[in-house]
Amino acid sequence: MNRYLCTTKLRRRRITPVPIRQLFLLLLIGMAEISLAANLSREQRVSEALEAALSEGSPVWLEAESVRFLAIHRETSSVKRLGSAVLLHDSGSHADWHEVINPLRRHLAERGWDTLSIQTPITDDPSDPVTIQSLIELSLPRIQAAIDFLTEQQTGETVLIGHGLGAGMAMNFVTQPGNRIGAIAAIGVAMSTDDEQDPAFLAIKGAETAILDLYGSRDHPSVVDSAPLRRAIAVRNGRKKYRQVEVSGADHFFSGMQEELGYRIAAWLRQAVRQ
Repeated sequence: MNRYLCTTKLRRRRITPVPIRQLFLLLLIGMAEISLAANLSREQRVSEALEAALSEGSPVWLEAESVRFLAIHRETSSVKRLGSAVLLHDSGSHADWHEVINPLRRHLAERGWDTLSIQTPITDDPSDPVTIQSLIELSLPRIQAAIDFLTEQQTGETVLIGHGLGAGMAMNFVTQPGNRIGAIAAIGVAMSTDDEQDPAFLAIKGAETAILDLYGSRDHPSVVDSAPLRRAIAVRNGRKKYRQVEVSGADHFFSGMQEELGYRIAAWLRQAVRQ
C-alpha cells in the first residue's frame, strides 16, 4: 500500500498512519461522549416505574442500537382506524406524562388513532445545547423502531406528535433521507434564530411532510419569540403543508386546556392524512 500522499507534482509529504487500535479508541471515545449525554440507568428506573403503574395501554419493550426502551401502545377504541401516532415527550418528562402526552394518548385513541408513546433518552443536563442535540440524534433509531413496530401491526399511516424537545426530535426525523412520515404535529417547538442547522429550520424549509406548528400564547419565550421566523421560513419556501396555530391563553403544557389540545390535533390530522 502506498503510504505517501502526493499533494502537488513537485512535493510529496509523508503521512503518519494512525494505528487501527487508536482509530478504534477514538471511535469509542466519540460514542461515549454521546452516551454520557443520556442517563440510561435513570431512564431504566423511570421506565420500570411507569410499566408497574400503567393503567391504560400495554407496555412494549423495543430495541434500538442494542438499547432496550419502553413504549406504551394503545389501540383505538373507534370502529374506524385512521392510522397510528408515535408520541414523543418533552425534556424532563416521560412516556406517560400527565400533561400533554397522557391526555393525547387517550384523546387520539378515542378518535381513530392507535398510539405508541416512546420513552426518549433522559439527561441530567437539559440546559446544555450540545447535550440536547445529542439526545435528538439518539432519538432517531428509537423513532424508527417505533415506526417498524407499528408497521408490523398494520395500523395504517404513521404520524409523529412531539412536545417541546420531542417536537424537535420529530422535526429532525423528517429531515432524514428515506423517511415516510406524512405528517407531524409539533407542540411548543423552539428554534434557534441564528442556526440554520436547527432541526425545526431544516424541517420547515425543506421537508415534504405536513407540519402543524402549535403553541400557546403563554408558551416559553424561546417558542413564542421564534414563531414569526418559523412562519416566515415556511412562506419564503412555499411550504403549503405547513400550518402555524397559536392557542390563546395556553402555556407550554396546555394546563387546563388538554381537551382543546386534543381536539385541535385530531382535527388537523384528519385533514393532513388526506393530502
